[in-house]
Amino acid sequence: MKKVLLFGDSIFNAYDGSRDTTRLTDALKKRLGDDYEIVNVSTSGATTADVLPRVDSLPACDVLVVEFGTNDASNDWGISLYDYQENLESLLKKAQKVTGASDTIVLSPSMPDFNNPEISKFYSLEGLDQYAEAAQRDAGKTNSFFFDLTHKMERLQDLPSFLTEDGQHYSEKGISWLADVLTNEITNLD
Repeated sequence: MKKVLLFGDSIFNAYDGSRDTTRLTDALKKRLGDDYEIVNVSTSGATTADVLPRVDSLPACDVLVVEFGTNDASNDWGISLYDYQENLESLLKKAQKVTGASDTIVLSPSMPDFNNPEISKFYSLEGLDQYAEAAQRDAGKTNSFFFDLTHKMERLQDLPSFLTEDGQHYSEKGISWLADVLTNEITNLD
């Protein structure tokens, strides 16, 4: 049985607008079946700076899936692009060592609904592009697989239907789509 460790923010915690849920973890368990154990140690609202001190306590796993950057890229409470890239690289190197993961998948930041003024005021497409490029560079530096969540979401038809009313977190349709994406990425490692 392969152990998959999800390490991210509220996107991986499947925050539904009022609370964290197990929707993503449950969807992955259903799709991947009994050959995989899914463990989710994500922290809603976290940036790479917030979780760096926690990396030493991560459990062992076979596959590490890292999803940080959405909060980092926010111009309201995020961190600089330079700090994000430095933090993510440190986080990946340390997490790979601590967990002993044979494979690591790094996701770029999630794409908000730019038609929603309540969330779009905190992000720019140019900024998200830069954070996505930084995540891709760090994935390369750490021999990790990279999935460009930012630009994959940008190309979705009717993006708002994949998100909750807040324009950032995932609806049932979005969780199903993300679970399909992650299942594909994880099973392609075999």
